[in-house]
Amino acid sequence: MALTALELKDKTFSTKFRGYSAEEVDDFLDIVTRDYEDLVHKNHAQETEIKSLKDRLSVFDEMKESLSQSVILAQDTADKVKHTSEDQAHNILKQAEYDAQNLLNEAKDKANAILRSATDNAKKIAVETEELKNKTRIFHQRLKSTVESQLSLINSSEWEDLLRPTASYLQTSDEAFREVLEKALDERPAVTEEDLDMTRQLTPEELEELQRHTSELDAAAESEFVEHQETE
Repeated sequence: MALTALELKDKTFSTKFRGYSAEEVDDFLDIVTRDYEDLVHKNHAQETEIKSLKDRLSVFDEMKESLSQSVILAQDTADKVKHTSEDQAHNILKQAEYDAQNLLNEAKDKANAILRSATDNAKKIAVETEELKNKTRIFHQRLKSTVESQLSLINSSEWEDLLRPTASYLQTSDEAFREVLEKALDERPAVTEEDLDMTRQLTPEELEELQRHTSELDAAAESEFVEHQETE
């Protein structure tokens, strides 16, 4: 057990013959006691300081540990965030590629559908056009045949006799009437102009009026024929 300053101060020695001087020993003990007390105080102060430093060091150690844990946690968090970000970026990229492929497929399907529809419509129009051409060709042939038949009928020589002016018949009525009388009476008397007064020649005015009336009848008949052809 370490000596205290008080024990050094109260320490007594037995005296012997021819021993040390008591006063010198006491003075030396006083010096030793003071020095010892100073050392004790210094030692105490150093212990206090060491304890304080240890406490501070402990705090620093705790802070260091906390910082280390924080750094580790931050690193873990950063790694997790990085991995999460990479995963999200990868997922977003995958989703974008998937959506883009779907849009591309839809666009191709729509384009193919439009192309097929256009092709079908073109084929349908081509078929309808060809059918219309065939019908037109048949109609043209029938129309041509009808027109040729009508022209043949119109150009027939029978129309010349049929459409001769009535006046031309009347101009020769005297001779015709004379022939009828001769055949009816089975004789050939001399027929005079007076006897044929009922079949006299028409005057120029009467012939002109008759020709005008005949022209009007011909025009009316032609107009009726044209209207009939248009309705057919």
